[in-house]
Amino acid sequence: MSARSGQPATSNRPAGLRGTERREKLMHLVLGVAALVSLVTVTLILLFLVYFCLPLITGGQLPRLASWQWQPYQGHFGILPMAAGSLCLAVAALAMAYPLAIGICGLAHGLAPQPVARWLLAIVHFMASIPTVIYGLVSVFLLVPIVRDGFSESSGFCLLAAAPTLALLVLPTIILLIHVELEQVDLRLRVAGKALGLTPAGEFLWVALPCCKRGLTVAAILGFGRAIGDTLISLMVAGNAPRLPLSPLDSMRTLTAHVALVVSTDSQSVEYHSLFACGLILFVTTAAVTLTVRFLRSRRNRASLPSEQLDDRTSRRHRRSRSSFFPFRVPQTKLSLFASERAFVVWSWLGGVLITGAVVTVVGFLAFRGGRTLNMSLLFGDTSPGEAILGRQPVFDGIWPAIVGTVQLVVVASAIAVPLGIASGIYLSEYASSRWRYWLSVGVDLLAGIPSIVMGLFGFAVILFFQQTLSLRPNTCLLLAATCLALLVLPYLIRATQTSLESVPSEIRLTGPALGLTKGQNICRVLLPAASRGILSGLVLTVGRIAEDTAVILLTGAVFFSGFAPHRLLDNFEALPYTIFYLHDRYENAAQLDRAFGAALVLLTLTSILFGSAYWLQRTLHYRWKHRT
Repeated sequence: MSARSGQPATSNRPAGLRGTERREKLMHLVLGVAALVSLVTVTLILLFLVYFCLPLITGGQLPRLASWQWQPYQGHFGILPMAAGSLCLAVAALAMAYPLAIGICGLAHGLAPQPVARWLLAIVHFMASIPTVIYGLVSVFLLVPIVRDGFSESSGFCLLAAAPTLALLVLPTIILLIHVELEQVDLRLRVAGKALGLTPAGEFLWVALPCCKRGLTVAAILGFGRAIGDTLISLMVAGNAPRLPLSPLDSMRTLTAHVALVVSTDSQSVEYHSLFACGLILFVTTAAVTLTVRFLRSRRNRASLPSEQLDDRTSRRHRRSRSSFFPFRVPQTKLSLFASERAFVVWSWLGGVLITGAVVTVVGFLAFRGGRTLNMSLLFGDTSPGEAILGRQPVFDGIWPAIVGTVQLVVVASAIAVPLGIASGIYLSEYASSRWRYWLSVGVDLLAGIPSIVMGLFGFAVILFFQQTLSLRPNTCLLLAATCLALLVLPYLIRATQTSLESVPSEIRLTGPALGLTKGQNICRVLLPAASRGILSGLVLTVGRIAEDTAVILLTGAVFFSGFAPHRLLDNFEALPYTIFYLHDRYENAAQLDRAFGAALVLLTLTSILFGSAYWLQRTLHYRWKHRT
């Protein structure tokens, strides 16, 4: 209290100081609300799936779903074969992609010369820009015939064709996440490894990787979630036979593909409500995997010793330990140590050759089939280009409306996801208490595992719920699709922001407070610029995922014939991924198939430009920050 006025002493503070405190409190509140979005979204998805499964529960239909036969016309609605197919395909793809990712990261972090390492990382970034529908399209017309010719008893549409295609799809996500984590390894540890006489392979295997337990675990979670949640690869390549795959040559159907195939049935049938049962199974499966991995990771973290203790006892314990999802144990003899390192070097170079060959094959085949169709007729058909661009005349035989719809989708979804993702990552890193950080991190990890078809089913369920319970008559539209996509990619930005901020060195982190900056000012002026490179890596993944996703827009607003680009957020829209999928599935002549390849080439060009712009921005900001400091 003030002695003269009897008012609180805080009232005598300068107006500028009080304004700063209010801004700090407002910033804390806004960031906290943004951080709750992930947890609230996961809760709402679970509630909506359970709500639409209630007719099955109250009608006693659940036993009919828990069977191994799917024959709806005979009254058999078993979804267990699709559940088994989803797990088989996801595990097979992750088993192929994860070791390759570790090997390629080894090349990028010391095993390969710098020019080769930069080239490999450029290829990985380019792979991240290749849409899922393009992998599926090339696989259908290139890999499937090879499998069919090599194994006469198979149709080619089987697990053997789908698994490597899906592995290529999830590989960039895993590599980039591990790469970002490896860049944050303390340089002093690498120097210590070199001082102990370790080779580059030994330094990577026994020093760098064990320091990246968190990054390896997060990469595995997101990679598995990406694999089990994919719809198009299984829908286009796996064969869609509702049966348990007993061999790699068997056709199969996943839960995600099952949802896409059955979504147009009668809304009152058991077959229709089985969609939400499939979504609930996918949700529970990914949630169980995520929570199990978090539990194992927490046990390892509690059991591990601090990395700063470099005495002999610590070294022996680290040699006996295994990092999360790290397949090798440190050998105890020089011979086995040498053999392990040489084997890893060979595996790393083999992985580099494989992904380079795969990318060249995909792009070359696509250019060969689609390059000849690149003309004005592909874009506008018989419509005048000027009239089509101005929206005065519809375009029914060209892909111009799909191009504009895709760009609008990316812009709207990014405008929703980027502020929420960065704000949530800041709150988790800088503001959240240990208890809140735990629960919010659980929500982020659970959201990261949500399959894209489940997110689309969630948006579809929201529309159904409002139509059934309120007088409103909402419908699928651009805004709904963009919102669902923004929620889908949110974990990429959150984790990239959080990890990058937590990895800022303490000497940089303490610069702001030493200069008298408040916490919020320190975050905005010091920490965020220092962490910009890692944050923009998450932005690269976000932009590409939004542009290429098909499963979400399949259920939330994409159409094939609209003729016009959307003029409002509540309009339906065309999008290139859905157009390519529709033409590949229902083409009637060679001209329509060529149009699909031409549209795929345009989509690849568009996503490459988006990724290239984001990557250029990442390098530019990092360069400016480096030279400013």
